[in-house]
Amino acid sequence: MRSELVSIVHTIYTEMANLQPGTDVLVIADSRTAPDDVELFVGQARALGATAQALLIPTPPSASFQPSLVYSPTIAAATTEADLIVDMSVGYAQFMVDAVKRGARIISPGDGTGHENLGEVLLRTVGRVDIHQIRREADQIAAAFTAARVCHMTSDNGTDLTIDLDGLAGEPGDGFLWDPDRKEWKTTWALVPGAQPGVLVPPRRCNGWIVVDGFLLWEPDDIEFPRTPVRIHVTDSQIDAVEGDEWHAPHLLRWLNSLSKDGDMSGFHGPVHANIGTNPQAKLSQHLEFERLRGTVTFGFGDDAMLSQLLTTEKEVVASPVHWDAMILCPTIDLDGDAIVTKGVIKDFGV
Repeated sequence: MRSELVSIVHTIYTEMANLQPGTDVLVIADSRTAPDDVELFVGQARALGATAQALLIPTPPSASFQPSLVYSPTIAAATTEADLIVDMSVGYAQFMVDAVKRGARIISPGDGTGHENLGEVLLRTVGRVDIHQIRREADQIAAAFTAARVCHMTSDNGTDLTIDLDGLAGEPGDGFLWDPDRKEWKTTWALVPGAQPGVLVPPRRCNGWIVVDGFLLWEPDDIEFPRTPVRIHVTDSQIDAVEGDEWHAPHLLRWLNSLSKDGDMSGFHGPVHANIGTNPQAKLSQHLEFERLRGTVTFGFGDDAMLSQLLTTEKEVVASPVHWDAMILCPTIDLDGDAIVTKGVIKDFGV
């Protein structure tokens, strides 16, 4: 274990999660995450006066299938009393939704999936950045989404997507459960590293082309980088064409068709979220951090029912057995005609 991680985990607990003495903390992990990292989260919670224990679970399959995974009742039972769940493995699951509904909060170092690089990622994306500047910028971007009625995204590769934002609230996605400036709770569920402000998108709000030149996170597990762009067309938030890269385009379409049963096309639904990466230390190569790569935009497809409930957001949702993602590297993003991102460069919000 690298000694610098001690202060970083302390920061996550005290500044991002507002951990107080007497809090009951449950750390959930699997074999992908180094035992020293797991013990560090347990030990630091105890050092801060909390009660804490670790639950080691079997390593789940691909993150794309999180919404439909079935866990042991023992795992679900362990989450019924904790005040704060540190999730390094599960991500989306009904028992996590139930925990939030009863008043627990969840902070997820590693985006809900364990990884052997967790410590190194936290050193860069939390320890080597100004997390409070990232938080304040994310709040500004979220507020811009809330105030806007139309989002228009383009890219040099051919992206041309319109999202109807009328009545929607932006989400800061900054990794903070707690706002240390306002001294109040911000959210019920947060991913660390943070830095992915954006919006959850209800059905029938998206139309146009998404040209994927970053990554795809889907069936094979973790991420894949198409050699040439994959073109995805959506009409009223339903994918109706997949073109482009000679390998990834037909295989993505085949996979989506394999999920469709009895007329259920929910694997084709989306985007269900659009998030801007804002972390200057994030890298594209590792699943723990790729959605935070500064100046990119990541879209989610498929299920958004669990995500909306984890964030306690009231909106129309679509349930699906999968949730998969796709990225554009250098988008231009206009909100009611105001460019908040121009070819991958984020507007200066003065924070």
